[in-house]
Amino acid sequence: MLRNLTRDTRRLWLGIGIIALLIVLFGFSRRIAEFSRLSDQLDREQAVITQMVSTQQYLQDRITYANSQAAVEAWAREQGRWARPGDFPVIPLSPADFTPVAPTPEAQFDSASSNFDTWWNWFFYAGP
Repeated sequence: MLRNLTRDTRRLWLGIGIIALLIVLFGFSRRIAEFSRLSDQLDREQAVITQMVSTQQYLQDRITYANSQAAVEAWAREQGRWARPGDFPVIPLSPADFTPVAPTPEAQFDSASSNFDTWWNWFFYAGP
């Protein structure tokens, strides 16, 4: 069949075939690049999902503890300052004659230095 065609017609069909082959190869290359990008995105999203599942499990554990009797009792004894019957709560009191005195910080200045020394240290201070 190809022997009946002229040389120019064969070149035309060969050119069309090469162009069709290039179009298929470029399309395939584009699909491979898209697949690679989507695979990377899938890996990132799976890492995020794993982290969210871990956070969900932690929060479910906290909810379970918050609804338990142990959490209620811990809150009552620590923040609520409640006591059970038979407990002897101890409240430390300070002595009656004790008056707390806040310490006053005293600033120490070197009054022996002159203005020149102060400016000199300001610009050329080498450190302690």
